[in-house]
Amino acid sequence: MPIVNQTIAAMQEYASKAISAVAKADPSIVNLSIGEPDFGPPPRLLDAIANEDLGLSAFLSSAKHYETTRGAKALRSAVASWYARRHDLDVDPEREILITHGGVEAVAVALLGTTVPGDAVGVTDPSYMLYKRAITTLGRVVLTMPRPPQENEFCALLEQRTPDRMRALVVNSPENPSGYVLTDADWDAVATLAEASDAWVIHDEVYDALDFGRPHRPAWCTPRLRDRTIMINSFSKKFGVPGLRIGWMVAPEQVIDLAGKAHDYLILGVNAQYERIARRLLEDPEADRWLASNRDMIRTRASRGLETLHAAGFEWSRRPQGGMFLFPSVRRLHAQLPVDWRNRYRSAGEAVAAFLLKERRVAVVPGSVYGESVADHVRLVLCASDAAFDEGLARLTAGPT
Repeated sequence: MPIVNQTIAAMQEYASKAISAVAKADPSIVNLSIGEPDFGPPPRLLDAIANEDLGLSAFLSSAKHYETTRGAKALRSAVASWYARRHDLDVDPEREILITHGGVEAVAVALLGTTVPGDAVGVTDPSYMLYKRAITTLGRVVLTMPRPPQENEFCALLEQRTPDRMRALVVNSPENPSGYVLTDADWDAVATLAEASDAWVIHDEVYDALDFGRPHRPAWCTPRLRDRTIMINSFSKKFGVPGLRIGWMVAPEQVIDLAGKAHDYLILGVNAQYERIARRLLEDPEADRWLASNRDMIRTRASRGLETLHAAGFEWSRRPQGGMFLFPSVRRLHAQLPVDWRNRYRSAGEAVAAFLLKERRVAVVPGSVYGESVADHVRLVLCASDAAFDEGLARLTAGPT
């Protein structure tokens, strides 16, 4: 047999999906491992989505034609209006927006448009696991940048290393898994870092509407970053439609041109029928109110979870400011596990996650997949159904191991 791609062959399965698959196959397990929101899409829109966007006429007009490279003009205009309404940002729908096959494709074509094989791309520890996989898959080199918990965490990056090797820096705010939201001082530090190495910044802001502790600011709100930043967003999390696979990129025109070429070569175009649904979600007059109600629900769950789990031995190096996850340290719980459980796994997070899955029937994700510095953490979601979240908390706090 001819040789296959050994880089991809060496990659492990996507952790949260692998764990979630186990949970979905066993109804006795409470699945708090994967960010598939129980909420959404807005109930008031369901009839229109079913009867108009998913109707025969919409299907035929979508299925019989390729979508244009940059996506439907109407949806790009709706994205531009999103930034104007929520952040007072002027974004040109003709030149500065590309509609993508979810936020994941947007990250990939952003890297393809701004870097070449062998370039170093910076990611912090912790960070969302997908970034390192995408960087490596595309033949770029991961530059891991430690980020200890503190106020203004990204300011500390300026003191750690000379960034001359870095061609791009990926920033996730609000962040998966920690819930960290960058401050104004953080964004200034990111700008300084990017300027020093003449690097691009890729801001993944898919949790932008879930900023329950500190206000979210798109990178373009920092003027120094506007000409060197690509912003990535999607409908999956905020509108609760991860299977829709519609996202977008906002970037300077030259980057949109290059990313559009990569998008065309790899994807051809997104599903126009699903673009109609995405546009309806953005243009809904009640969208901001509905999004705010979900943000408030997540805030309430986060507060309840922090208090309840802390009393049971979970600890926090960072209190979440946004996103849809809790990310506690489990060092104390690890010390209470039977010796065979502690010795069986490489890290405290892996041991505790395995124990919780086997003995408590709760699926969470070990922190090691997000970085070595958080290998003693686990991640659990705040977006499950009310029944699953309540039962999950009850099992996680059930008493001694």
